[in-house]
Amino acid sequence: MDKVILDPNILRQFTLNKYIEAERKNRFIAAKLKKTATAYARNVFLQAITDDVSFSWPTKLKFDWYLPDRRIDPDNWTFTQKFIFDGMQKAQIGKRVFLDNDNVKNIKGFDHDFYVDKVNPRLEIYEMEVG
Repeated sequence: MDKVILDPNILRQFTLNKYIEAERKNRFIAAKLKKTATAYARNVFLQAITDDVSFSWPTKLKFDWYLPDRRIDPDNWTFTQKFIFDGMQKAQIGKRVFLDNDNVKNIKGFDHDFYVDKVNPRLEIYEMEVG
């Protein structure tokens, strides 16, 4: 099973409350936050392409969050999937694109589960088996 792993310690700065706070300060700050978050996700998915990781679109995705602590609510974490999907679309090497469009044609659904792993925090994204 192919999966992609992101770092919640990096994603922490892009959660919903942080984004709202940035938006209230100045829309340009929020735009920069979105650009930075999308660039991080893009780099992760570029590496996934290099490592020959791919998903069979259309598919449902599973997000397993292994968080360093319980300080941030799950709904704040799931907001970062916006940047993750945007990064998937921007990840392209030659003609290989990780995800050509994040519409309902390709994304059939997603599921998030949350755990605490202080030693090895991570976000694992993989295809759900449908059946």
